[in-house]
Amino acid sequence: MSTTQHSTTLLLVENNRDVREALKEILESEGYRVLTAVNGQDALNALARLERIPDLILLDLVMPVMDGHAFIEHLRRTGALALTRVLVLTAHPTLPLPHGVSGRLGKPVRLEELLDAIAVHAAPAA
Repeated sequence: MSTTQHSTTLLLVENNRDVREALKEILESEGYRVLTAVNGQDALNALARLERIPDLILLDLVMPVMDGHAFIEHLRRTGALALTRVLVLTAHPTLPLPHGVSGRLGKPVRLEELLDAIAVHAAPAA
């Protein structure tokens, strides 16, 4: 486990409480600032309260209330998708990826793969 502090803020959108809490704890132990939401609508509410959009959104696609596809579509319509990157975490590898996402990781996610993907996708644009 790393004790390095990152200035990177992540928004984890995951409806499974156990998965959400475990990933939050692991990512915070790696030095990331982690915000969480239980579905797309909850994530939109969280984004509205923030002064600055997160560096990376880790997004489940299959969720109640507002799924990941509807969330991405809302970000695209409002222009917010251009301001951040979205990495999809899904147990459904055959689901088409929404246009504009940075990539996909399968669930259950391997920790090393997740940390590598965050390092790549949350890096500031050159």
